[in-house]
Amino acid sequence: MTLVTIAVPTYNRAPQITGLLECLEREIEAVPAGDVAVLVSDNASEDDTGAVLADWAATRPWLRVHRQPENLGAAGNVRWLGANAPDSHYVWMFGDDDRLVPGSLPAVLEMLREVRPTWLFLPHNWVNLEGEVIPGSPAPDAIQRFDSAGELWRAYHHWLTFLSASVLRADKLREAVESVDTENLYAPLVWYFHAGLDGPCAVASRHVVLGSLDISWTDRQQVILTEHFTGLYDEILHRAMSPAEFASTLDGLYADPGLFQHWRKVPLDKFAAIVARFPESRALHGYLFATAREQGDTTPLSTLDEAARVLGLDEQARAAVAEGEALYEAGDIAAAAQRFGEATALMPSLAAAWNDLAVVLHEMGRIPEAITAVEAALFIAPDDEDARANRDNLLRAQA
Repeated sequence: MTLVTIAVPTYNRAPQITGLLECLEREIEAVPAGDVAVLVSDNASEDDTGAVLADWAATRPWLRVHRQPENLGAAGNVRWLGANAPDSHYVWMFGDDDRLVPGSLPAVLEMLREVRPTWLFLPHNWVNLEGEVIPGSPAPDAIQRFDSAGELWRAYHHWLTFLSASVLRADKLREAVESVDTENLYAPLVWYFHAGLDGPCAVASRHVVLGSLDISWTDRQQVILTEHFTGLYDEILHRAMSPAEFASTLDGLYADPGLFQHWRKVPLDKFAAIVARFPESRALHGYLFATAREQGDTTPLSTLDEAARVLGLDEQARAAVAEGEALYEAGDIAAAAQRFGEATALMPSLAAAWNDLAVVLHEMGRIPEAITAVEAALFIAPDDEDARANRDNLLRAQA
């Protein structure tokens, strides 16, 4: 029986699929005949993809092509591949614009034979449009082993969502795609996780895949990277961890400030509900507060207050404010500013922290930043007389 079937979904991607097949041919030439098969599912392409695939399949015994009679959608095409891959021990889903690191296929086969995992996760880097390699997921020095998909998620969290970075036991993947319905746009991860629930799971000891940064879902990023990513918990991850455990992994992705642009497009009530469900994600506290301020809506402040209370951050923030005020009285303005800034990060909805920060920034001559801070305080507590007075002083200083 074939060891691995590389299963490739494609649609209207003639240049990309050509490049991938050239890459795979070079890799397959370096492994024993019959170890690897390739199945490409053409999702009713309207360009030259069908002709390209027919030409390749005519002379490559390792390549099988299936053309869908109608477009099944991206997830539907992946589902079909998982259910219909030819007999093999493992299935490796692979995006048509991703590539293998040269010489990595023999190493993957060796790891599969050595570890015999249900789910093998493959560390990967990215390639931008200029062809430059961009660092991606971490890669261990030796094969890592995990007893279950839950343990694997805790260690690698959002990196697992990359389509081309997982090799699954074929029978387990087939059972997953046939039994688990999902409309989550991370559907492959849902099926991977289901297949690997009981383990064993492993992580390869090298970077294996080069993922393209020319993504086709740019227009849907604000939904995929926010609601669909956090929605993975109810879709499948709840079977292996608590809400708090899942939430503690969210900042692996959301610590990136570039993600704020997507969260600010999420309806505020949905955003607040997600923070209430997963208060352990500290990055989301800051994003929610900033979005609420932009929209001039104080409704989420109660959610932020409760999230801080649940985590004990309210007490820490008030202690930081007290320490900052003591430092200010002692004349250490810079240290006071640092402590007040820490307090606003711990609890963005604490007006006193913002107001005190505005005072010290004013004394440091950082007027625009001080005005931003005092406006935050007044957003939270519009009737605060000290904050109003500080704003008036700042506006006069600015003038």
